[in-house]
Amino acid sequence: MAVNRGSEWRKWDLHVHTPYTFLNRYKCEESEFIEKIKNENISCIGITNYFKFDNREFELKDKLEKEGITTFLNLEIRLDYQNKEDDCLDLHIIFSNSVEKENIEKFLHNMNVNISGNDKKCIDLNEKSDFENAVINFDKLKECLEEESIGLRGKYLIGFLSRGKGNARTSTNYEKLTKHADILIHSTDNPKNIDEDAKFWMAYKRPLLQNSDAHSLDSIGKKFTWIKAEPTFEGLKQIIYEPSERIKIQIAEPESEKLDNLMIGEVSFQSSDNKFTPEIIKFNKNLNVIIGGKSSGKSILLYKIARTLNAEVLLNNADEDLLKNNILKYKDSDDNKFKDLYDLSEGDNGFNFKVKLFSGSEQLIVDRSNQSSILPSIKYIPQNHLSNLVDKSRKSGNTLKKLIRDLILEEPDFRKKYNDFVENAMRNDRQREQDVDYYFSLKEAIKKKEEELLTRGATKALEEGVASNKDKLKQLSASFTPDESQEYNKLNERINLLKIEESKINSDSDKIKNFNDEVKRFLNEFVNRKRILNDSLEVDTIKTTFLPKYNFIEDALNNVNNIENEINKNEEGKFIQENIFKINLLKIKQEQIDIENKLKPFTEKFANQKQIESIQKSISEDQKKLSEIHQFRKEIDDNIANLKVQKQKIFDELEKNFKLYIKVLEELEPRISSIENEDDKIDIIGSIKYNFPKFREMVESIINQKKFNNENCKYLYQYERDNNVKSALSEIDFNYIKNDLKNLFEKIEDNPGILKGNNTERDACKKVLTDYFFDHWDVKSDNDDIHKMSTGKASFVLLKLIIKLSKDNGPILIDQPEDNLDNRSVSKELVEYLKLRKRERQIILVTHNPNIVVNADAENIIVANQNGQNDSDSDSPYKFDYINGALEDSFNDKDCKDLLKSMGIREHIAEIVEGGKEAFKKREEKYGF
Repeated sequence: MAVNRGSEWRKWDLHVHTPYTFLNRYKCEESEFIEKIKNENISCIGITNYFKFDNREFELKDKLEKEGITTFLNLEIRLDYQNKEDDCLDLHIIFSNSVEKENIEKFLHNMNVNISGNDKKCIDLNEKSDFENAVINFDKLKECLEEESIGLRGKYLIGFLSRGKGNARTSTNYEKLTKHADILIHSTDNPKNIDEDAKFWMAYKRPLLQNSDAHSLDSIGKKFTWIKAEPTFEGLKQIIYEPSERIKIQIAEPESEKLDNLMIGEVSFQSSDNKFTPEIIKFNKNLNVIIGGKSSGKSILLYKIARTLNAEVLLNNADEDLLKNNILKYKDSDDNKFKDLYDLSEGDNGFNFKVKLFSGSEQLIVDRSNQSSILPSIKYIPQNHLSNLVDKSRKSGNTLKKLIRDLILEEPDFRKKYNDFVENAMRNDRQREQDVDYYFSLKEAIKKKEEELLTRGATKALEEGVASNKDKLKQLSASFTPDESQEYNKLNERINLLKIEESKINSDSDKIKNFNDEVKRFLNEFVNRKRILNDSLEVDTIKTTFLPKYNFIEDALNNVNNIENEINKNEEGKFIQENIFKINLLKIKQEQIDIENKLKPFTEKFANQKQIESIQKSISEDQKKLSEIHQFRKEIDDNIANLKVQKQKIFDELEKNFKLYIKVLEELEPRISSIENEDDKIDIIGSIKYNFPKFREMVESIINQKKFNNENCKYLYQYERDNNVKSALSEIDFNYIKNDLKNLFEKIEDNPGILKGNNTERDACKKVLTDYFFDHWDVKSDNDDIHKMSTGKASFVLLKLIIKLSKDNGPILIDQPEDNLDNRSVSKELVEYLKLRKRERQIILVTHNPNIVVNADAENIIVANQNGQNDSDSDSPYKFDYINGALEDSFNDKDCKDLLKSMGIREHIAEIVEGGKEAFKKREEKYGF
């Protein structure tokens, strides 16, 4: 049994002569003819003969159909109308494959032909000259075909043979002929002629078919037409209503670029107590529409597909922030818990749902808790989701901004660029905090040094004290000879210098230790980051090539650890290992001992040795203080200079960070341009904004407003022209923002008393420099801002964005889009948009709107039914049942009690969808039929 997926692309050749055709050139058996048709994968064939059919052609039709090849009888005749070259015009009558042999023979018995002025019935033509000279009057032909007693009315199509743009277009007869012809039949070998002819006839709303006109086995399969339809006469008739959608003249199968692993092939339910039909529901690669009465299971079917395939399936106990933004969940107001929109497993432990892709991959809904999706690129748009997004975006622009950005970033290359931007911005945030920390650590160091400087005393007083004490020593050493006095002073001076040197060495060792500790922290972080890099690299050759090049990190860490060991001290503050500090200190100690020994002969001459020692100690301490004062002042001056540099760096880095936003917008521009090029009605505008309200809220939280005057940061508080303060979407000037932030930074520094509570200068300045910039995405359509559109128009623009910006071309699942859109959108733009996009990707939607079902020329209609919901019950054993097929599927079986199987898809549409009959009627009237 053939798989029913609705209207699918198949090879059709409606002009094939057979081994039984008059004047054929076949040199093969009938079986070879049939095999050739099969081998060329021709699904539908029109076996053609001139003016009449041989009995064997009726038998051949039966044999072909047993092989699964839909077969039409095509009667080729010659009209008595002539073109300017005096050639008679050829016409084809293609009979429905359901027409009985008796009806066709009745027509052939009734239809007169004219042979050189004499009338004959078609059935009576036998001689070669009969076939070569016979002509038929078109009016009489139409009259005979429409004769009620013959039974062919509505069961045939008239095809006019187009010989490369035709050459009788100006004649009255020609105009009459084109008015009554249904299709154009072409068999040229020149592709240019086909293209030109197809365009010409489209103006007359007439479809053109390329056919082989085969008279020999070799010609079969060389020329044909791809038709998207059920292989039936009703399917063929669809090319009249939708010629541009249903016909393709080319070698390769149309839309074959669609990937099987990105399309749903079939689904099925598993349930207890016959709740759901276990029958497989087939899907088409293009537009699938689910229809049905109220509570018939339409949305359930769509939801279960989404629930089975959605990239992220959350458990009901997941993080609430994630759950509340998940379109597959809702919060039950009774118990305040998140649940699936349709949880059919409650009360049915055996419930399951299976999705199978065209590629053959399968997935069960029960496996999604521990499996990744086999098709994560689906887009599911629940009922009212679009209008809800529009409403939310009017309250908070974040909703729409995030949606647009996420859609833009579906292409991996651009997602990587944006992720790199986010990573760099976050790194800058961390660096900015470190820079502010360093800035205030410099301030604290300056303050500490200044405080320590005060403890050392005044420089002048110390210098005077040293001079005074030296004078005292001089007086006390008056008994020394000049040489002794010189030697004594020299030794004392050296002792003092050694003490200063000792102090410097200890100070340097502390600085080295602090720096070494800082470097060690830094290197340990990079060792960890290298380990993460090692785990993330997937290509062995890349790993083995590059990771060894970063071994210098471990080498450096080893060096730092060695330095740490080298400069470690014991509990008494003594160096454990031999090092330059210890060596130098020992040298100083030894020299001090030597000098003290040399001083003993001198000090013994003093009457009051304790006084001498006290004076010498005072001189030594004061000189040490003077040395420290000099060092402190140098460090303070260096830190003050560094402080200025650091502040400049902070605000320079702020500007560099802002440039990251500019860069990422530039990097995303090609993606946006490619979208806009496809549809010039949509413009996506990326811009950089500053969250002024959030900034002001932050300032109010840290600064006492009674003590705060925003005079120096007017731009951040400035009113717009409409006297409203700046919003998060106001236009910005970075230089003004930077200048105001710097002024506020300095205001906090200069007057920390304005800060509230426990806020420190450091913390307050960090908050002031928080990155309140953000990338903003806006959408315009026909120069109309999405936030100013009607909900219906905005929803339609969103729908187009979701479809267009989705890179992977996975299926689009939409539940009742008409609920979000106004009637004009549904009847015109949405229908045309669906017809355009279904060529690129699979679309599955639920709808009640006849225009979507019929005018969008849906390839596959899935009819849903809940037993007992309709006025007439069904004898189907299942509570929820489904059937699918093409628009052209049409029949009525009054004896069948199974509601879904009792009529064709067309009849279901007419019965279920309000306005369905009128939609079919308008569709057919559109082309003048």
